[in-house]
Amino acid sequence: MASANPDQFRLDASKIRRGDIALLLNTRGRPEKLVEVFDSLRLTTRQKDKVSLWLCVDDDDDLTRSAIDAGKFPDLGFPVHWNIGPSPQDWHTPFKALWERSGRTAEIYMLANDDVRFETDGWDNIVRDQFKPYPDGVVLACPWDPVAPDIATFPIVGWGWLQTLESVYTAYFFYWFEDTWKDQIGRMIDRYINIPILLSPIRGKGRTQRMRCLPFWTQFFHLTLRDRKESATKLINAMHPDDEKARVAALAKMEQVAASFEKDAARFSDLYHVFQEERHTAMSPEERDRFSPLYFKQEAVIVSKLLGSAQEHFDKKEYTEALKYIEATQMADVRVRQAHEMKVKCLLALGRNAEAEQVRREAVLAWPRMSFARRTFRFLGKVANEAKGLLVGLTSKGQRDPNKKLG
Repeated sequence: MASANPDQFRLDASKIRRGDIALLLNTRGRPEKLVEVFDSLRLTTRQKDKVSLWLCVDDDDDLTRSAIDAGKFPDLGFPVHWNIGPSPQDWHTPFKALWERSGRTAEIYMLANDDVRFETDGWDNIVRDQFKPYPDGVVLACPWDPVAPDIATFPIVGWGWLQTLESVYTAYFFYWFEDTWKDQIGRMIDRYINIPILLSPIRGKGRTQRMRCLPFWTQFFHLTLRDRKESATKLINAMHPDDEKARVAALAKMEQVAASFEKDAARFSDLYHVFQEERHTAMSPEERDRFSPLYFKQEAVIVSKLLGSAQEHFDKKEYTEALKYIEATQMADVRVRQAHEMKVKCLLALGRNAEAEQVRREAVLAWPRMSFARRTFRFLGKVANEAKGLLVGLTSKGQRDPNKKLG
């Protein structure tokens, strides 16, 4: 980092409105709960001139849109902005759209749900006070969550965090993990704070919608620690653009914390994650066995990312590392022939010939290659092409090539 240009890390605070809090909220089909969210905000927010609410509503969500048209949501005393558009397949898209639409001028951004009640009177002033020691806005905060007290389930992020990373969520995950993703980044940069306010689930915490194939998603999360370290590095650079010594120390601390995450990841087996799936999923086994185009699309993106990383390691002859990414894809519902082919080559390179042969046999059964037929056709095609070239040469003897210029 010593040779880096500090200006590329420098944040622009010229348009930031100090003390302003923007609430970003995604909702679908639960207007009765959303009314309770509104009521709790109306009763507990103190500086209403410095708060705004931005909501994403799916254009096919007739329940919520009808409630908006009927005026069922109470006046909060501060601005409410509805953003109606197509239903997204991830968390990243709607929240980034809200951040962009808000003008990106608030000092603090709070990501809430449509089924939580704000319980603490004057929650907004408490948040402002907690953010004062971090004028650069590079900070992640989290209210205390009685259901998941150790994870940033309702993340509150500063303007500098968003300005540096240009995103709120990753767009990777179909469920879970987004909170833990940001949680780990916050801990790696040593800018993670718990805020003494309470948000409680309305009528209790339910099971997780859309949860399936948890061992696969868990493996993917662990294998993408490198991505989170890259984000943490960017934030550390933004925190210390002019202080190389502080930057180097922060990066060393980041490596220590990342190493602890890797150690924790090894504590739990795939069997444990199967147990967690059966414990928390709202989907029945029959529902998980049904084909879902939306899920297939998202899982295919992740499998592609994993295999891309595997190919990078393979090209560097890092076969053990490549195998980690390949084997993670084989826990997915999506199967890719090239992953098996690469796995065979990795195993052979590592001297694990018996395993390589077993994987090769499995690949032949899964994807019949008709190898004999293909070799025969390649030979016949080569003969046919050479014969055609010979025939053309004989029949065109003495004729001028139309592509050849006259002397």
